[in-house]
Amino acid sequence: MTVAARAGLAGVVLLAAVLVAAGALLPEAEHPVSARSEVSVSSVTDGTVVELAPIVAGWPDGYTVTGTKSEALYVEHITSVRSGSSFSLTIDVKSQGESALGVQTGRVEVLPGGGIRWTDGCSKTAHDCLDDPGLRGFLTQAALLGAAEKGELPATAVARTLHGHPVVCVSDVALHPASPPVIEGLDPCFSVSTGAVLGHYSLQSGAFVGPTLAEGFTDTPT
Repeated sequence: MTVAARAGLAGVVLLAAVLVAAGALLPEAEHPVSARSEVSVSSVTDGTVVELAPIVAGWPDGYTVTGTKSEALYVEHITSVRSGSSFSLTIDVKSQGESALGVQTGRVEVLPGGGIRWTDGCSKTAHDCLDDPGLRGFLTQAALLGAAEKGELPATAVARTLHGHPVVCVSDVALHPASPPVIEGLDPCFSVSTGAVLGHYSLQSGAFVGPTLAEGFTDTPT
């Protein structure tokens, strides 16, 4: 299976709690709360709706994430890297007995104007490889930043915690309005510290599922 397919279907230590300058803490459900000039997302209760733009503005221009994702017969050793507008993903697949099963790589870049171009590992149509409207999985930060470049950044996200690390989960439907998901209700969750995608949250099951890193990942700004 190619990285593009894994990024869309399959199923990475936070260095510091990040303070973001948020104009307001939005309602949890329908109950409004008072505005605050600054809020620490790491101290917000899971399930709270927060403004997304101030969090995105605080992300660094690079990160390196390493971690694993286990399946029944194999383990994916995942490395996700951002360097400016370029995003790369390497998945080294090994059997449960540590036998090498292959390495998949993928790379995309955010173009001026917000388009997403695959530069390595694309298995989609030629049109979508040149400008992918439905980029999902561990490379999804590129899609989020592309949306911001176009002025289409979703207004809000939901604060959650993955293996002790603060993340914000963005509605897949809001992020990809022109590209229906293969799996309904699977929202990408971004590191508050770096913006890297660390997992996916299912509203239906109320849990992290699918392309989600196991406990013990590292998430390092660069």
